[in-house]
Amino acid sequence: MRIPRLLTPSALMPACMFMSAIVVMMSAQCFESPCVAQSPPGVPARGKADPQSGEDAVSVRAFVVGEAKAGGSVRVAVTFDVHPGWHIYWENAGESGAPTDIALELPAGCTAPMRDEGKVRIDFPVPSVFTHGETTFGYEKRVTLSIPVTLPSVIPEGALPVKVSTRWLVCKERCLLGQNVATVDLSKPVAADSPLATELATALEHLPKVVPASWKVELTEITNDGAVLVIETGGAGPLRFLPFETPGVLLESGYAAESKTGVLRIPLDVSGESSLGRALEAGGLVIVGNGSEAYSFRLPVPAMK
Repeated sequence: MRIPRLLTPSALMPACMFMSAIVVMMSAQCFESPCVAQSPPGVPARGKADPQSGEDAVSVRAFVVGEAKAGGSVRVAVTFDVHPGWHIYWENAGESGAPTDIALELPAGCTAPMRDEGKVRIDFPVPSVFTHGETTFGYEKRVTLSIPVTLPSVIPEGALPVKVSTRWLVCKERCLLGQNVATVDLSKPVAADSPLATELATALEHLPKVVPASWKVELTEITNDGAVLVIETGGAGPLRFLPFETPGVLLESGYAAESKTGVLRIPLDVSGESSLGRALEAGGLVIVGNGSEAYSFRLPVPAMK
């Protein structure tokens, strides 16, 4: 049974809890995400046994990095250690799958950037692209996701506990749901030279950058039900475009777009009725060359008069 792309995590998770296995055929042949690393010293190697649950297939470690000073900012980070041959998903899973999710319950006075739908904004490193009949986006081996948190102007004595809830779908020939709940102390970050801090630093190096001002990124040929996204880098390709999950705005064909030159023209389907009450926008990642450079953008879709 294939997990449809259009299901949101909140709709997908309860339905999947009653399934013992979900078959999603795919392989991991494409770009190897540079933010994925081998196990560091001190992390035990996983056995060869086939995982029987999402928790068997993925181990999770939540931690805090930064300097815990009044009014300052730290990062709540979560490292996902994935069983060999399996993978979890980016914020847009692609043709099938479900996004990896992190939710925080912050103490009073602490804030985190939010997305339009009321969830915290997770910083995702550039994903790999998996293709085998379907196109999906995600991570193998290990990835660290993180969320910046601003601390209160006065840090109280004692702890600043934050509850970190994670959910993921992990797939190989079949898919398994997993979840984890942990509590970390915002006032007690890990050491700056620790392996966990190094993991986060590597992941942050592979976050997408803002599109350069010299690029041309625009929507053209806008109608009530469509538009064309034009991306011109001014240089040679190849380029690959991975869309964000933008309700009401989808690629007219396929789940990613490619060009061997520095120009992409991507027809879009636009439907205000499918926007889930959010403003229509187009956006995603532009991966340049072999994946060593990636840039992100979001463009509002103008309303037709």
